[in-house]
Formats: sequence, structure tokens, C-alpha cells
Amino acid sequence: MEKTKKALFIFLIALISLCGIISRYFYLMVLSPKNESASHKNYRVERGPILDRNGVVLAIQTRLFRVTGWRPTLKNPDYVAKRLSEILEIPEEEIKAKFEKKGGDVIQLARKVSYEAAEKIQDLVKSGEISGIRVLDDYGRLYPEKELASHLIGFAGDDSIGLDGIEKQMDPYLYPQGAEKAFSGVVYGNQVYLTIDVNIQNFAQQASMDIMDQYEPQDGVITLVADAKTGEILAYVSMPELDLNNYTKYSAIDPIKRNKPVIYTYEPGSVFKVFSISSFMHLPTPVPGKERVTPDSRFFCNGLYTNVPGPPIKCTGKHGHIDTGDIIKYSCNPGTCTASESVSEEDFYYMITQFGFGSASGIEIPHEEVRKIDPVKKWTGYSKPTKAIGQEISVNAMQIVKAATAVANHGKLLVPHVIKKVVDATGHVVYETGTDVIQEVISPSVADSMLLMMERASGDGGTARRHKVGGVRMSMKTGTAQVYDPNTGTYSKDKFTASCLAIFPTEDPQYIIYNVVFYPKGQVTTGAGIAVPAVGKLANDMISYKGMARKGDTVLQFDGSINEAQEKNYAVIDVIPDFTGASKKHLLPLFKDDRFNLKIKGEGWVVKQSPAPGTPVEPGMTLEFELQ
Repeated sequence: MEKTKKALFIFLIALISLCGIISRYFYLMVLSPKNESASHKNYRVERGPILDRNGVVLAIQTRLFRVTGWRPTLKNPDYVAKRLSEILEIPEEEIKAKFEKKGGDVIQLARKVSYEAAEKIQDLVKSGEISGIRVLDDYGRLYPEKELASHLIGFAGDDSIGLDGIEKQMDPYLYPQGAEKAFSGVVYGNQVYLTIDVNIQNFAQQASMDIMDQYEPQDGVITLVADAKTGEILAYVSMPELDLNNYTKYSAIDPIKRNKPVIYTYEPGSVFKVFSISSFMHLPTPVPGKERVTPDSRFFCNGLYTNVPGPPIKCTGKHGHIDTGDIIKYSCNPGTCTASESVSEEDFYYMITQFGFGSASGIEIPHEEVRKIDPVKKWTGYSKPTKAIGQEISVNAMQIVKAATAVANHGKLLVPHVIKKVVDATGHVVYETGTDVIQEVISPSVADSMLLMMERASGDGGTARRHKVGGVRMSMKTGTAQVYDPNTGTYSKDKFTASCLAIFPTEDPQYIIYNVVFYPKGQVTTGAGIAVPAVGKLANDMISYKGMARKGDTVLQFDGSINEAQEKNYAVIDVIPDFTGASKKHLLPLFKDDRFNLKIKGEGWVVKQSPAPGTPVEPGMTLEFELQ
């Protein structure tokens, strides 16, 4: 009897304990849904895509695979390493080293493995040819355009956390948290639309690559294109580019990772004369004994500016008697320095900061590097004239583009943007940028006068005359800056920064292009010789792409009669037609057809196309054309 009572007592105690455990589990899982550690396990977050302004995918979360080793069943590791190396394109010795490294039973071999590679490895395992290898599901970031706009897009790590560029800046939007947002157990990140246009980005990248190939600049190339009316960045090139799908192959300190348009600071050279001369014309009160600078002011250049406390400031030529527009046309140093005498150091410092130099540009990119403008009390007898010609002052490329918006917009300075909008999984716009006017930096008349002066630079005899853009008025300014050598305390004799700023069309600016080449090699090192032709090629591509009218274009009118020899029809309906012999003009309608992604190589007429004629049309397909 006593034994029965004891057994019953033990049973009751066990039953009570079990009820307690069940109650606790019910409370955590049901009554307490806000418990983050519990609820977080009930859903998966899928990082949102990054797209260009037209919806072309630049970064997307995709199902990939992970390859691991399992030591207890791994046999013949040398042979396994050889076969995996062939499939994964990883050095055989690297895989062997992982096999030999001491550690736990699980060996991490590769992540972000493609479906094709994973399938080949699984076939080897199933056939028994290799053992001790596992292929597991994994989710990773795929960058379909590879190097295109790589520094702008940035990179997300294996844990789906943004590490650089837009991936980092917009991380809270791309990788949101919250089980209440889950659809079937998945929280879908927002879609981030950039302001860049993939087609203009391709044009800018090709122009930059041409410079890289021909002049082998030691520190690469920057090319930025902006919408002059809105401040939106349409192309963002930092050469050399990164292959984002193989980001981990670069070391943490590899110079290729530097996002040059926002972290490189440098002396801009004569491009800065656009802003210094604009400042001198805008300031209403000249220093005592001097006249205010106007477009009609006269100057004299004998090749040297001597009103400094030491060696004279040199010019590239002896321009004689010139007006203010000639300063921009010929990039005259003595003329600029003489013009700087009309304003006080304090007023010039004020205008430099009003253009945005010395402060962040406001662009939505992390880690922007900004150099402060030295206060006037630190200026020497050289500072005012030297800063006026773009030396003894450090800028980044985005600041130059931002300052140029004031010249392009009748004096109004705009905030530059690379984010167009953010859209959630339901299609709702949760964030959108607009045109942000900061202030009027210079008067409309000064801005318009500067555009006309810059147009003179692009004409006969001007430093930017080699642009080869026909039928569209171009306002341009070149720059060739010496590079300061901290080891000698002087400017280098063989290092130069070549650049060109373009705003067009002159009469109604639509676009801004800024190209910078850091330390080109060879005989040609000037902005006039290197940057101007590249900017001209890019401008020509954009003009054709946008269908901008050129002066002298032939306008055809229909007289009512029908000619039997009609032009070939290139309309795309259900199948891809034969574009052989088509000009770039005939391809323009395809740019506006949201069914296609377009890639064009070369100039002239189509000699090769992909896909072949007769291929059925599929939304999202890529059309590639080679022109000669």
C-alpha cells in the first residue's frame, strides 16, 4: 500500500512539472508574441533589390548554394580538392589548406555557389566519385551588371548586412525587421530605385575605360553625369571598377575599393575658375580702388602674374589684352589672379563656402570625405590668387558637380541625389526624393554670363575645342592641376590631374558632365587633351540616346505621295526583327520600350545583334547590338 501511494505521489509531481512546462511554452509562443527572440525565428528577411531609375535590376537576393566538407566521411582529399577546384574556380591549394586546417568536423569551402556548379558537385557525390562533401541551400546577393556602378551600389555581406555604398546607406530599407510585415513567413525588403540610368552609365563607363586603356592613369578615372534641372546623378563611374559578385577577393585595404567621387579630395585646377570668376562678378562691393568684375572687364596677360610675395604665377601662354570671357576661353592664370584683386579675402572665402566647398555635398553615399577651407587668418599672400585658379584648395568630385548646378540653374544651388525612390513589397512608395534648392548663390545674370563664357572655351581657339559635339551648344571648362608632393614640399613635375566640366545645351542646360583623370601617363597629361575628347564622346552618346535635336539636322516632310522604296520597318511587336544595317537613330525607340534592356557597342550601323532575328519577344530580355 505504501509503495502504491509513493508511486502515485511521484506521478503527480511529474504531471504538475509537465503542465508547468507546457504553460510556459504556451505563454512564450502565443501570449507573448512581442518576445523578439521567439518571434524572430518565425520568419525570414529577404533583402530588397536595388534598381536603376527605369527598373533595371542592379542587386537582388537570390537562392544560391553553400559547399561544406564533413571530416568524418571525407576520403582522398587531394582528389576532392582537384575536382572542386575545377567546378568552383577556386585554387586547388586553397581548398587543400582548408581540408588540412585544424578545427571542427564541418569545413566551410564556398558560399554563393551557382545552381550549375552545385548540381555538378551533387552529381559527383551521388555517383560516389567524391565523399565528405555537402551542398546546402544558401541565400546571397547577386549583382547582374557585375562592375557597373559598383562603387555606388556597394556590397552586402554573407549576413545580408550592407557594408558599403547604397547597400550600407539604405540598409534599414533593404533589410527591414518585423514579423508583422511577413508574407508567408518572409519579410520582403523594400525596392530601392537609384537615379542612375543604366544606358548613360554604360556610356560613361565606356568613355572612362577608353581613358584607362589609352593613358593608364595611376589613380584611375571619375566620370559623373547629372540632370542639371534636378541634381539627380545619372551616371556614377569610379575607375577601376569592382566585380561585386567577387567582392571578397579584394583585401580590406585594396585601393580599388576607394569610392573616388566622394572620398578622393584633390586640387581641381582651372575648372575651379568657373566658380571663382562667377564669385568675382557676383560680389557687389569691390575692394577700395578696384572696379567690380563684369563680362566686359579688361585684363592683360604677359605670361606671368607678379603681384605675389615671391615667384610669379605662370600661365600657359601670353594672351595679351583679354576680357573676362577670354579668361575662361584660354584658362588664363594672370587674368584670373588679377580679377581676384577686386574682392577681399573674406568675401572670396564666403563665396567659396556658398558654392558648397568645405562642407558635405548632401549625396546619399556614406563616408564622404570633406576638406575644410582654411580660414582667412591662415591665408598667405599667395592664397587668394592661387585658390582662384584651383590650387591650394581641396574638393571632391561630387562637390564640383553640386557647384555646377548653380551655374546651370540661373544661380540656384541644388542638392545632388542618387536615390530616386523606395517602394515596399505592396508597391507603396515609402520614400521619394525631389528637387531640393539650397539657395541662390549667384545672380541669374552672372550664371547666364558664365555659361556663355564657357561656350567660348568650347569654340575655336578655346581649351575645350576638341570635344567634337556637333549641332548642340556646349559650355565647357578644362583643368590641368599640378599635384602637391608632400615628400618634397613642392608640386610634382610629372603628376597631373586632368579634368573637364561640361554643361549643355548652353541655352537651356539639361545635363552636367564632370570627368577627372588622376595622373595619366605619356606625353598628353592635360584636361584639354584627355578629358575633353572623352566628355565629347559621352555627350554625343547621350544626345543620340535622348533624341536631342542638333542644329542642322534634316527634317523630312511628307508631301502626300507614296514612294515604293520605303525605309525598312524596325518595329518590334512579337518577334525581334533583323536590325542589320540600322543606324543608332533607328535603335532609339527601343530605349523607351520597357520590355528591353539595351546594350550598344560601337558607332555607325548594326553589323551584329543578339538575340537573332525571329526570336520571340520576352519582357525583360536584353538586346545587344554591335555597330561599325
